[in-house]
Amino acid sequence: MRLPVFTFALVAANVLAYRLELASGGLSACETYGLIPSHFTHGGSLAPLVSSLFLHDPASLLHIGGNMAFLALFGAIVEGALGGLPLLAIYFLAGVAGGLFHVAVDPSSVEPLVGASGAIFGVLAVAGALRPRLMGFVAAFGAINVWSAFFGGSGNVSFSCHIGGLVAGFAVVVLLRAIGSEALETA
Repeated sequence: MRLPVFTFALVAANVLAYRLELASGGLSACETYGLIPSHFTHGGSLAPLVSSLFLHDPASLLHIGGNMAFLALFGAIVEGALGGLPLLAIYFLAGVAGGLFHVAVDPSSVEPLVGASGAIFGVLAVAGALRPRLMGFVAAFGAINVWSAFFGGSGNVSFSCHIGGLVAGFAVVVLLRAIGSEALETA
């Protein structure tokens, strides 16, 4: 079994970015580099679609801790089956898709979106296809987010970002099935 180097690199990059975020003022870094829908829809830069994936709520260790635990676990599964570069592609594709769905749902929002959750939900979807025993967990976690999106969740959680990332992850699974990926066939 190979060491999940790319997974560890993503976790390390997120932790390093979080430390830099805290060192540079926390919330001000989120407002500068986070994805703010109203700015994005009015000709803003595309960079926050990526930079926001490495920032986390400066007031909550649970945000980064939970995200990194999920990334380490499910990222290792995906990397072990598909490789490091496909993991990175899934992470960024799902993260960007989650950010875009967040913008589509609330384009006038002035609150910055930060966190790797959309990316991790995409990785989670692929991990569920690779390890079918996880699919019940993936489905339940997805259903909770859909329910929360429609009937009100707690705090400043972007359920739309989670859903966008999950859908992107399932789109990757559909693509892998269409091209006959051996990784899915041996799961």
